[in-house]
Amino acid sequence: MSNPTPEPEKKAVPPPETDVEGGQSVAVSARSSGFGVGSVLRRWKRDDYLRKGSLSLRAFGLFFSLLSFIIMASNNHGDWREFDKYEEYRYVLAIAILSTIYTGVQTYKQVHQLSTGNELLAFKNSALIDFVGDQ
Repeated sequence: MSNPTPEPEKKAVPPPETDVEGGQSVAVSARSSGFGVGSVLRRWKRDDYLRKGSLSLRAFGLFFSLLSFIIMASNNHGDWREFDKYEEYRYVLAIAILSTIYTGVQTYKQVHQLSTGNELLAFKNSALIDFVGDQ
């Protein structure tokens, strides 16, 4: 019988440093592909900025609608300038009241959602209320 010769040890081949097809390094290619932890973290950060930015815009809207309501309600000049006598003025005042209430509720809803992480209403109902209220 012949003596079997031992097979040479197989060494692991290291992964290539560059992408053969793209010519970029493998690390750069993995980061820029849009997949992985980095892209998820960037999306979460962007969504957080959008929520906070939306809240700040709602707060500005509440401030200006409240300001318009206060200005319209305190508009007293006397004599023939009494705007309470005009139906148009009462209509504008009612719209200012409604816009202040609607914006206040929307701001409260968003503050509640950001602070607790829970929605006050189901998404479908909330979207319908937003649509109707924005009309």
